[in-house]
Amino acid sequence: MYGENSGHLRDAMGALLREHRIQQRLGGKGTHTVPETTTVAEREELGRQIRRYRECVLTWSLQAVRAANPRADLGGTTVHSRGPAEELRFRLTETLTASSADLAPSEELTTEQQFATVEAWRQAARSAVLGEHDFPAGVRYSDLTDQQCMTVLKDAADVVRGLVALDRRYSNVPGWEKLHNQGWLGRAAQTCAAHAGYDEPDYAVDRHGWQPAPQPLDGPAMSGLAGVMQAQHNLLLSLDELPDARSLRVVLDSQRVVTHEVALRLGESVPDLASKWASREDTYIKLVRETRDLGGLLGRGDAAGHASIAASRAQKLGREPLADAKQLHQVDRLFTRIDQRICAAIEHGVRERLYFVRVPIARVDDLSAGLVKERRQRYLPITSPVQSDLIAIARNELRPEPIRLSVPITAARSRADFEAAIDHRPGDSGRPLAL
Repeated sequence: MYGENSGHLRDAMGALLREHRIQQRLGGKGTHTVPETTTVAEREELGRQIRRYRECVLTWSLQAVRAANPRADLGGTTVHSRGPAEELRFRLTETLTASSADLAPSEELTTEQQFATVEAWRQAARSAVLGEHDFPAGVRYSDLTDQQCMTVLKDAADVVRGLVALDRRYSNVPGWEKLHNQGWLGRAAQTCAAHAGYDEPDYAVDRHGWQPAPQPLDGPAMSGLAGVMQAQHNLLLSLDELPDARSLRVVLDSQRVVTHEVALRLGESVPDLASKWASREDTYIKLVRETRDLGGLLGRGDAAGHASIAASRAQKLGREPLADAKQLHQVDRLFTRIDQRICAAIEHGVRERLYFVRVPIARVDDLSAGLVKERRQRYLPITSPVQSDLIAIARNELRPEPIRLSVPITAARSRADFEAAIDHRPGDSGRPLAL
């Protein structure tokens, strides 16, 4: 997730920012009590390796700025016409273009280093490389609120401020290459951090980003309510793909059955769920009624199997009350997520004309079997002027309240510690790395 990767990046860079006398930390000559353990050539090679790690962090910073402020083209702009975010993006692009260092290869990212300083750079680069996966997986302008975008922007600006501060301290490392236009880059980062930090941050963005894909719970059926939850979990995963009309009807009826059976066995430990689940059962009764004439061949049928298993296991539950409040709230969370997926599937199927409604017309079907002929029927898109309350029920009754992501308890502390590390001076309290 974004919060985990960016937090590790800040921790590693915070440790580096609390270090001073960099030459000694790379084995250079210091006082009479700190002997020289590396040659100038070896320190020069360490400097090149650190620059490769720094390149990874710079790349992450540029991607973070692009994700939070995706202005397509900065060509022809000037320092006076660019805003704070655009200016930082321009300076980062300029710095990366002028740099002669390559990105750190996978061997350097995965191999523990001898010197603590180089190891901290490796940890920072590794977190930056892992963090690149967060931006296409939910940490981008289209998926975030304005406050969350500003939070990401400030995180990137603070990291760049830290890189500029470190660049000044490493200037005496043999063969060190300074950041291109270091002063302009530092001012752009400082201005952007002040601009992005003006409003109240939204640290819920730390819950966004890449996460391992959930896996189905295969194997033998679990006993009791756990078995129902197992089938519901597998149903939730199968709803990632659009079900066909027949499968959708099976899923809707299964949720009616599961809700009814579980609600019958509610104990007195969770009175708040009784009315909520009764309302859910009524909603699914309406949806089942509205989808009797639903048709559509496109889609997958996997969801119907998991839905049938969930309904069957719910009907076989024992008659004793369900008293485990924690387990019941987990069931409620599964209900909420399934409702979201079903609502999204209905809206998508209707909008893309993948679901149709069967409408009788005033003609006799001469091709029907038997002596008594039925009325002819036609399937029409639900978006046409037919009498169907399917969309209204899905949007107004089925769709749950948006899930509000909780803020990690360490989010504010991590950022405050990092800002303090940027302005660290020798003698200040902190967590310096050991020589």
